[in-house]
Parts: sequence; structure tokens; C-alpha cells
Amino acid sequence: MTQPPPPGYGYPPPSPANSDDKTWALVATFGAAVGTFISCGVLGFAGPLVAYLAKGKESAAVRATSLAALNFHAPLSVAAFVLLIIEQCGGRAPYVGWLVSILGGLVALAVFIAQIVFGIMAGMKANEGQPYSYPFNFNFIK
Repeated sequence: MTQPPPPGYGYPPPSPANSDDKTWALVATFGAAVGTFISCGVLGFAGPLVAYLAKGKESAAVRATSLAALNFHAPLSVAAFVLLIIEQCGGRAPYVGWLVSILGGLVALAVFIAQIVFGIMAGMKANEGQPYSYPFNFNFIK
């Protein structure tokens, strides 16, 4: 017989208790995917930030979901912004500008696709009431 893990480090965040918490968890996760799609990756952090500021203090489940989404999407949004600038300005560099522009565009496309795919996957888990563990997560906001 297996015993459940002790509470503390590594214990999964609480699942949404009611439909309002579930709705705000969906805003945090799907909002990141929608913000990414609308802005080419730059505003991927907007949905999780709105959910965190609106309901983060009231619900532990919404706080955990929005923090995980925010810690994943905020660095990628910054990367998308920098890559879009490199892609646009890189073409002006002599001799290798076209190469910089193409490589910057490809990396920006990869960041864009990753934000949308993982945002949708997290939204599907949030819809089921389960926490989602992003493939990598920078803990800038605690």
C-alpha cells in the first residue's frame, strides 16, 4: 500500500473549489494563449496578471494557477518582444542582416507557438480542475 506524500514542498497546488475559481483559472491560462495570439507573443502575460490581481488574494487555487502561468509567460513575453525588435532591426545590418532577421523570426515563431500550445494545455487542465505543471517555470513572482 502506498502512502500519500507529506504536505509541504512539492505538494500540488489546491484545485479550484468552486466555479468562480475555475473561471478565473481559465482566464489565467487561456488568457495567456489569447494574449499571445493577439500580440505575437508580447502580451502573453496579460491574462495571468489580470487573474492574479483580481482574485489572487481571495483564492489559493487561482493564485497558484495564475502565478504558474505568469511565471511561465512573462519571460517568454519579454523574449518575444526582444526577438521581434531583433527581427525588424536585424535586416538593416550590413552583410548578415538577412540572416539575423530570419533567425530572429524563427526563434520568435518558436516562442509564439510554445506560449499558445502550453497556454491551451494548461487551460484544458484548469477546466478539469487539475493543476498544470509547465515544462519550465522561472519563479520571478512568489
